[in-house]
Amino acid sequence: MVYDNQTVLPEFQRFLLNRKLVPENQVPFHAHWVSRFLRFATGRDISLVEYHEGTVIEFLDKLRMDEKILDWQHRQAEHALRLYYFHYLGISGAPTAQGVQTDIQGTLKEMRHLIRLKHYSYSTERTYLQWAERFFAYTFQAGKKRTSDTTAEDFRNFLSHLALRQNVSSSTQNQAFKRNPLSLQACPRQGDG
Repeated sequence: MVYDNQTVLPEFQRFLLNRKLVPENQVPFHAHWVSRFLRFATGRDISLVEYHEGTVIEFLDKLRMDEKILDWQHRQAEHALRLYYFHYLGISGAPTAQGVQTDIQGTLKEMRHLIRLKHYSYSTERTYLQWAERFFAYTFQAGKKRTSDTTAEDFRNFLSHLALRQNVSSSTQNQAFKRNPLSLQACPRQGDG
């Protein structure tokens, strides 16, 4: 797929190039993802110059559910939105403070360790961690600032959110349920008990 460098957010593209924030060959793709998000947000009557975490999560979830969009493209879209809002537009107060991001990354690292102790396949590990990231993004949006604050009730609410807001199928809900990050956090470590 070829993107026209001149028409898709040219000022944002120049910004990325001048500051060397992404490789030159990826600049048009970053502009493409931001452009898609802006159309998405416009359809929801959201201000385009203010960061709305809920709308970003909804957009990224929609991308994640699209079978044509690969995992790396989803990550690229998320990176593009962060660059656009927090670097290009200069919006302060990123949605995830450093402490929260560290807490989530620490929890995901622990989950990865526990999954590997169980000798699960790489694809299973990746699926579990993706569901955990979605769950933590949802709980952060709901006001939970630490992963240790999450409860089974939060997970039930997340499943309801998937069904009612994201219109996911029952099989997808079952997949999320089976990859419940709360159950992995409770797994005993080797050497415990």
